[in-house]
Amino acid sequence: MEKHGKGGWALGVFLLALTIFLLVTPLGADARTIKIGILGPMNFVQGDHAWKGSQIALEEIMAKGGVDVGGERMPVELVRVDTNEILSMVNATTAVERAITGDKVDFLIGGCSSGAILAMQEVAMDYKKVFLIVGSGSHPELTNRVGKNYERYKYFFRPSPINAINIVSLTLEMLPDLARTIRERLGIKKVKLAMLFEQAQWLDPQIPLFKEHIPKMGIDVVGVWRMSISALDVTAQLTAIRDSGAHIILAMTSGPVAIPLYRQVGELEIPAAITGVNVEAEGAKFYSATGGLCAYGGVAVQGSDVEMSFRTLPFYKKFQDKYGERPTLTASAYNSILILKEGIERAGSLDSDKVVNALEKTDFQSTQGRVVFDKNHDAKYGPGYLTGCGVQWLPGDKLSTWWPDGWKGVTYRGVKEFQLSPWMVKYWKEKKD
Repeated sequence: MEKHGKGGWALGVFLLALTIFLLVTPLGADARTIKIGILGPMNFVQGDHAWKGSQIALEEIMAKGGVDVGGERMPVELVRVDTNEILSMVNATTAVERAITGDKVDFLIGGCSSGAILAMQEVAMDYKKVFLIVGSGSHPELTNRVGKNYERYKYFFRPSPINAINIVSLTLEMLPDLARTIRERLGIKKVKLAMLFEQAQWLDPQIPLFKEHIPKMGIDVVGVWRMSISALDVTAQLTAIRDSGAHIILAMTSGPVAIPLYRQVGELEIPAAITGVNVEAEGAKFYSATGGLCAYGGVAVQGSDVEMSFRTLPFYKKFQDKYGERPTLTASAYNSILILKEGIERAGSLDSDKVVNALEKTDFQSTQGRVVFDKNHDAKYGPGYLTGCGVQWLPGDKLSTWWPDGWKGVTYRGVKEFQLSPWMVKYWKEKKD
């Protein structure tokens, strides 16, 4: 009896030790599963497409048996984390805290609003969680923090999108082609441009840059207008822009205001070509959401269904076949997951510091071009790295790529001329006559 009792005591001690080990291991109770939290406002296209893009990456990873961690194949589990960040920053930080402490995620991927990401970043850094973003989140401060305080912020990476300063470069580089089209088609000598930006932190540092550089292209800036990220009506701004005599509307938005904006450009027949940054406009549902009134509206995008790398067209096909819609910018969660996978495999470990060191060596052909990180963990921009495209919605739910075509040696097959709306052509020709 005594011997049996000692054996039972020894077994109890062993089971207690095992339980403690499993609870403190970085992977929580299941040491053979890698848990990745996918962050985003899941009731909006930004979060929805981050989740959908990540599902395609998961399928590809699991088709190959999972992630090779030091010679051991580990499966991946994705955790859907609704940040509600478009409507509430408090909800966003709470969701990240819950994902880390409650869901026991090992890594974080996602985010769409710079202001919210700045707050979510702090939570992630408190827990030393590697965090790769996928959507808007282009405010320079997000990655500048890495350079300013490396030991705290080194766990943060921006594979996509390009930062706000580079977004300015991308948009500026497109404008001369659009202005040329207007001059040639309408016979207008002095092209005028109106800036219409949502009220968001990622845009604040861009305004002075646009105001400085656009006039150097021979384009006059007639004014700057702002709108709420969730506004349902922008009639006042568009009416003022029409009265200003603008030929181009440079619209910058990452939120749902894009739907009423592009719809009302068509409804009011604003005689200006609209372009800029618009996350909503990249998805197939945008055309139907605007009742087709977004036709002739343009937008600068990080990726398009032209061959930006060997991954681009296969990913677009998989996404459209699986979900029946085009992927938006946040669907680049697909790239972030594959970049993280490669980083883990190079590190041979799930240790955050080792994964960071491995991610700093990233050289990855994403659906949007080549991802290489600079010293601030920001994706490099320009020919040979991430670039971008100018696309335009056309009648019949078609998306046409019109730029680049020969920009610094960068071109893609299938690029076409920007098409001006019939009402714009009619308005300016009648005004000229």
